[in-house]
Amino acid sequence: MKTVRDIMTADVIWLSPSNVIKTAIILMKGRNVGGLPVLDEDKIVGVLDYRDILGKENDIPVEHVMCREFVTVPPFMPIRDAADLMVQIGSGRLLVAENGKLIGILTRADVMPELGKSLDSLTGLPRADAMRDWGINALKSGQEITVVFMDMDQLRQFNKQYGHITGDNAIKHVATVLQTCVDERTDMLCRYAGDEFAIVTTRPGPEARELAKLAFERVRDTQDPRFPEPVTGTIGVHGGKRTKEREDVHYAATLDNLINLASKACTLAKAQPEPAMLNGGGTLASAAEKLVQPVIPTPAAEAMITDTNKRLKIEGLNLSWDSGSTATVEIELSDGQKSLKHSRKGFALGHSALRLVADATAEAISGFLPSPGYGVTAENIQVTNNGAEDIVLAAALLVTPQKQARLSGSSIIKQDAYKATAAALLNAINRQISTLI
Repeated sequence: MKTVRDIMTADVIWLSPSNVIKTAIILMKGRNVGGLPVLDEDKIVGVLDYRDILGKENDIPVEHVMCREFVTVPPFMPIRDAADLMVQIGSGRLLVAENGKLIGILTRADVMPELGKSLDSLTGLPRADAMRDWGINALKSGQEITVVFMDMDQLRQFNKQYGHITGDNAIKHVATVLQTCVDERTDMLCRYAGDEFAIVTTRPGPEARELAKLAFERVRDTQDPRFPEPVTGTIGVHGGKRTKEREDVHYAATLDNLINLASKACTLAKAQPEPAMLNGGGTLASAAEKLVQPVIPTPAAEAMITDTNKRLKIEGLNLSWDSGSTATVEIELSDGQKSLKHSRKGFALGHSALRLVADATAEAISGFLPSPGYGVTAENIQVTNNGAEDIVLAAALLVTPQKQARLSGSSIIKQDAYKATAAALLNAINRQISTLI
């Protein structure tokens, strides 16, 4: 999340103790503010609120009516902490000081729009942008972080069968349960997108995985009688392996990489025949904390093995921007006999938009594969130039009950980099789909 320095008013108008109330009224009206700091040379000596001067004579010096009790905050304080402090002390403004000198003023009007941007209206949880700010700040301070990523199970079918109101209540239920698992001193929980939640934590690696296990089990075991069937989720975990801060690291890229890896682990765990939790190191723990046993290929899998001409192609692809830094990808794929549509919402600034398209494509591909035990996840997306044209390179991981296979593909960017990203992933899968499944 942003800090006080990012949104404070730095152009501060102030009063001296000898100024009279009439001067204060003129300044407050001119700036349309309800209060001003009082400085004696460079030292903050008080705050004058409009309520302090109501009914007072205009020629009374400010020092006789000002409030001498005030709170200052440092510029690096997170906005949410500043908002909480305003509530605690019952004040609509805070003085921002650095090295004992006033450098700005933060008002409730400054804070509320930022909190609104970073809060999810359905669950009341922070959104992905607030979680990213928190994680980046943790990395900058040299702390180790781990990402715990949860995706609710079968919410789309839940919505179709019971309605979106019930589906929204299920999302709120999971949010409430997850809040009981986290500690605000070490963890940041957010609604990442749609039916996905993420926790960034500074707990040591083993403790972070215990947190993931607790979240997994508590969501599974805490059922609400309002729902016609159990609400569960699948979890992926990644991080907690680095013991010291690396030099020249791009903090945002590091966090994005951890989120992607945790999301991939979640996707792979979803391919298992029962709700599961997948650690970044590759260890799969089911509800019974045992490895999921391989399953015998289904008749559909056998049909795919013998159909060497089976290929998937793009029928439609659309990326629409939501408010702020998120977007929704809608993709439709066809195998020549049937078509499937899939959508995914998530953070999409810069290269993350291509990642979002790749993840949506991988999930759409998984819809054509036998189930359970099969899944595809996008591992890496890279744009390069061969000297004449831009090319998207894609790496994917195909998971079956018997094995895992890493595949690679490419596609020339003709006009649309998003469609080229989806095409590169399909190129990777189509090349060996009939022999690997």
